[in-house]
Amino acid sequence: MKKISFLLLFLVAIIAAGCYYNNEEQLYNCPVDAASTKYSTTVANILTSYGCTGCHVAPVPSGNIDLSSYAGVKVVAGDGRLYGAITHAPGLQPMPQGAAKMNGCDIRRVKVWIDAGAPNN
Repeated sequence: MKKISFLLLFLVAIIAAGCYYNNEEQLYNCPVDAASTKYSTTVANILTSYGCTGCHVAPVPSGNIDLSSYAGVKVVAGDGRLYGAITHAPGLQPMPQGAAKMNGCDIRRVKVWIDAGAPNN
């Protein structure tokens, strides 16, 4: 009887653990909306803070990707390379190179800006 009780308790614990999920907004407390996510005050600062503009800057940007200007960022935001690189998507060079992935809040801010059409604001 003890074995059956233990097995039943074990199965209930496994099922309960399988129902757990993380809500990124609750974990990182980073409410993000398109109205407050701007290129000039949010996205440009994120790219600079992770060192992206150290390598990807004119006149000879690494990988021919200029992240030091809105025009350059708009190109890679529009073709999916920016989001793919910062999320370390398969088939793309993970960025920032040689460093940990950006934190979830910063990735989310960039994604919200891209989804809003990557405006120059």
